[in-house]
Amino acid sequence: MPVSIKYLLLTSLLSFLMASFPALTLLMAILWGASLIMAGIYLDLKKMLAVTGVSIAVLYAVAGVHVPFYHLAFFGLSAIVMSILANMGKDYYHVQKWGLGVALIGVTLFTLTIYFSTGQLGIQEMEKQLNIYLQENEQQFEQSGLIELYEKRGISREELEDSIQHMVKNLAWHLPAFYYLQAILAAFFMLILAAGLCHKAGLERLKKRPFKCEIMPWQLAWVVIAGLALWLLGRAQMNSLYYTGSNILVVMLPISVYFGLAAVVFKLQQQKPVHQKWVTIILIILSILFLPSAVIFFSVIGVFDALLDYRKLRLEKEDGI
Repeated sequence: MPVSIKYLLLTSLLSFLMASFPALTLLMAILWGASLIMAGIYLDLKKMLAVTGVSIAVLYAVAGVHVPFYHLAFFGLSAIVMSILANMGKDYYHVQKWGLGVALIGVTLFTLTIYFSTGQLGIQEMEKQLNIYLQENEQQFEQSGLIELYEKRGISREELEDSIQHMVKNLAWHLPAFYYLQAILAAFFMLILAAGLCHKAGLERLKKRPFKCEIMPWQLAWVVIAGLALWLLGRAQMNSLYYTGSNILVVMLPISVYFGLAAVVFKLQQQKPVHQKWVTIILIILSILFLPSAVIFFSVIGVFDALLDYRKLRLEKEDGI
């Protein structure tokens, strides 16, 4: 079977599954995007664009006119850009930078379109739906004994309801962060998967540094600092500054944790084998027992490593090592 037909069938099938099974949208989008990137590597530009066009047509045919706008904004734009860059022979980190950047642009266009069309971002609607869900399941909570358990611990029903309402509001107001995280994670794993397939096939394309040598771009550290500043400035009034800052921090948290883990793994592998084993075990146990603290610890390491470059990775890169 010709390679172009193979990728045409594969991407079209994944488009069909992505449109047909909303619960599997993110997974199918990652597989679809990785397939497009691989098509960009194996096919010439015209055939790759033809494959992309047919898969998008399948998406519209199955999902209708309006739904694919979400798929293309969140996943399609970044996948297409990364496939074109891969076709041009660009390296992994160049493809990643533009793929993630276009993913952010796509989500921004989506949210702006929704806002100008409806006058809202869906935050109030999500808060309303969560409250309806809680009201519908209130009886089940009572029958399960959870409310009684909290009352025995000195937490009244009113305090528990206020706490749940606060949690619901926080979830709803961080909807933009969940939008951006979804697109970022999809683009990230599309490229990771494509890079793994290239490595398995023995191709000298999309070569990725070892995880321990990953370092967060220093510009992103200042994004974290800006988010923290906005969060602190608006904290007293819980105003738009507060929620803007907290949304930025929610988006940046998994990113900084990823790079913080890379820095910790790098330092662990510099230890003597005997020490390395026990330090790793202790670190894993502490991370499980004190998960919130561990998340904050790794994120702080990731941010400071980006600013100070503890591992001197940027100096090695400049020296051509």
